[in-house]
Amino acid sequence: MNQFNSFGCTNTDGESETSGLGSMGYHMAGYLRRKMSSKDALLINDVNKDACERFSKDLGDKYGPVKLADSAKDAVTGAKVVISIVPRAENVKQVYLGARGVIEAPPDPERILLECSTIDTKTTREVEAKLREAGIGRYFDSPVSGGVIGAQRGTLSFLVGNPRNDSDPVNQRILSIVSMMGLPEKVTFCGPIGTGTAAKIANNSIAATSMLAMTEAIGAGIRAGIDKNVLYECIRSSTGQSWVLENMQPCPGLVPHAPSSNGYKATFLPFMMVKDVTLAVETARRIWRMLVGTN
Repeated sequence: MNQFNSFGCTNTDGESETSGLGSMGYHMAGYLRRKMSSKDALLINDVNKDACERFSKDLGDKYGPVKLADSAKDAVTGAKVVISIVPRAENVKQVYLGARGVIEAPPDPERILLECSTIDTKTTREVEAKLREAGIGRYFDSPVSGGVIGAQRGTLSFLVGNPRNDSDPVNQRILSIVSMMGLPEKVTFCGPIGTGTAAKIANNSIAATSMLAMTEAIGAGIRAGIDKNVLYECIRSSTGQSWVLENMQPCPGLVPHAPSSNGYKATFLPFMMVKDVTLAVETARRIWRMLVGTN
């Protein structure tokens, strides 16, 4: 029996659950379990044991074995594919390099480890180097984009830190794995380790500044006298059209699935946006210059 492993970590700073088997990881793991062979086992591990139990109850009996592991080490032992998504860089380090972490699992050069969190490139390269030295497997930064909606629909984008090469059997394996959770045409192999993370930081910086600009502009347009529905149609058919407009629309009643049309229920928690914008600003300061708009 082959084994897949999906694990995560919820934040512990008073906010509600965000990752692992939370807003993103729960749906990602769900698509894995649905699309994997029913003979293969899916191992899950999260600091929120209630989420693990709920996942096992919701999906385990229907699609194949779901096993709950007590630690990242236990979850990875025997697994050929490892997928993780956690809130911050310190969580990634704890999962992979900490006590009872991935690095303590038996070595396996054929193991694929896909780390889907949005973190800094320095941590990405540090974790990869230590896992490679320990022979744990092939580690790739594979951050996702598309938000909770993309995770729910199975339409996520994956930005993978490995050189583009369609004939590379490792890339073929990665593509087959992530296509269970996203769209094959939205999987991009970005280059050496860390480039997937760099691409995600740039993307999230654009999304954040676009959201701010959109909110200000739509508010100004409505106050200038144009009906919100007409303004929305004008922007949709013009150069202001964007993913942010269609999914994070700040004005209620225009996009049914947007948070604004659902009591402003957060799908991407504010502290995560602060983290991502901070990543962009700090990365730019370290290697280039200040990002005036993002800052």
